[in-house]
Amino acid sequence: MPVFKETFSVGAPPEEVWRFLMDVERLGACIPGCQEVQAVDDSTFKAEIKVKVGPFSTTQSAIMRLTELDPPHHLAAEGQGDDPRMGSKVNIKAVLDIEAAGESESRVEYSIDIRVLGRLGMLGDAVMRAKAKETSDQFARNIKSAIEKGWKP
Repeated sequence: MPVFKETFSVGAPPEEVWRFLMDVERLGACIPGCQEVQAVDDSTFKAEIKVKVGPFSTTQSAIMRLTELDPPHHLAAEGQGDDPRMGSKVNIKAVLDIEAAGESESRVEYSIDIRVLGRLGMLGDAVMRAKAKETSDQFARNIKSAIEKGWKP
């Protein structure tokens, strides 16, 4: 699967966007299909994510690890999801960059590389590509909306 990229503006300075992204519960609420999220330690998070892809529903038990941090401007993470019932795995690499775009505005750019293996991976590239793009776009909209509706650390 290709790398999906998204750029969006948020009506908050980079430091506030960063604090939001580091709040695992708030960030989890922005991930489409996220049922539960918890911090394992300062750089590792577990999540249960339920997604319908084509005719299949999958619940991925995912572990994500922050691999690069340059607060409040850059982070990278990688992880893996697993659904033994479906015989499927998902490998994820994500990079997110934040830059000031005015006094109280930030420009957020992120890319996510998703590799789907097993039964879900056999659905076909077009179906998986459409679902990944839809999920990526919704994630960006959710973050923007949550921060701009007055989230405070």
